[in-house]
Amino acid sequence: MPTVAEIQRSFQGAWALLLNRREGMQAFDVSVDGFFRSFGVVFLLAPLYAIAALAEVRLLQIDGAPVDGFPLTWFFVWKFVGLGVDWLALPIVLALLAKPLGLAARYVPFIVARNWTSPLAMSLSILPSVLFASGLIGQELAAILFLVVVMGVIRYQYQVVRIALQTTIAMSIAVVAFDLTLSLVLAELVNRLAVY
Repeated sequence: MPTVAEIQRSFQGAWALLLNRREGMQAFDVSVDGFFRSFGVVFLLAPLYAIAALAEVRLLQIDGAPVDGFPLTWFFVWKFVGLGVDWLALPIVLALLAKPLGLAARYVPFIVARNWTSPLAMSLSILPSVLFASGLIGQELAAILFLVVVMGVIRYQYQVVRIALQTTIAMSIAVVAFDLTLSLVLAELVNRLAVY
């Protein structure tokens, strides 16, 4: 597990990457140990994911899903299964493709940066749903905010790929698109397997 000092330093690096500052990469431990410790960030993501799942339950109820008898425990189990699968999918697939794509030399720094920037990206991405589910904003404003946030998060992911992998614009766009598509496919698969 990462230490408190490593968490603070890495979050500073994640913020720097959000601001498109390349020196943010220096905040990450890209050693083999640092690579494996960065996967411990999933435990920092878990509370954010729980908040997102609660907001989703509230949205389902707003859309007319029955409140009584809703299998909340089962819903959360499958959501966290989805988080685990999604968390590991890209690193595994990219590890297999890194050498043929010429990305092997920068694979470890990229995965470390991707892991450490995930909490900031998730904090931004769940904001519209949480605000809407809590009744603080209406549906139209939530939809607009969601589009703005999604574009911002995708831009952030692009910056992380471009800086950490040091790839061309085309390759960076391809990696971001693949990551997004993989996440959407896995989320849909988990939702189909989960019978609420």
